[in-house]
Amino acid sequence: QVRVTKPASDNTIARIIRLVEEAQDAKAPTARFIERFSAIYTPIAVAVAALVAVAPPLVAGADWDTWIYRGLALLLVACPCALVLSTPAAIASGLAVGTRRGLLVKGGGALEAIGRIRTVAFDKTGTLTEGRPRVTDLLALNGSERTMLGLAAAVENGSSHPLGRAILERAEADGIPLRPA
Repeated sequence: QVRVTKPASDNTIARIIRLVEEAQDAKAPTARFIERFSAIYTPIAVAVAALVAVAPPLVAGADWDTWIYRGLALLLVACPCALVLSTPAAIASGLAVGTRRGLLVKGGGALEAIGRIRTVAFDKTGTLTEGRPRVTDLLALNGSERTMLGLAAAVENGSSHPLGRAILERAEADGIPLRPA
């Protein structure tokens, strides 16, 4: 008899996907700044371009074709579209690449913080560097290190825990036969 306590959509993969979607929705500090900047700058750029296109022909009787062309050129050059569009696209791309490589980053703000990092310290067990722990050093307080590793491997025999598997792999690599626990 089996009892289902949660819907099929509530599994680890679904939670990871939900976290990635939430991370993409969260605005990074740079994206928030660019939105505030463009909200002020874009209307000013449009107004100045319109003024350049219309003022000389109306005030000085200049050629309409020339000044409309110049106004449109100014609008094209002054428009922050590339800046406004590229920042969210770059952040979404960075989050997607990280996810494909097994790195779950919680939003654009965290991605920007990672970009400012200059020093990283990794553990020597391999948990971070290789994604799975391994035994690197042994220090026996009583008896030999080989005996201690044999006893630890006997206790961990049959374990599926990553640290237990690391002990068993080290014992096997050192040629220590497994004893019953």
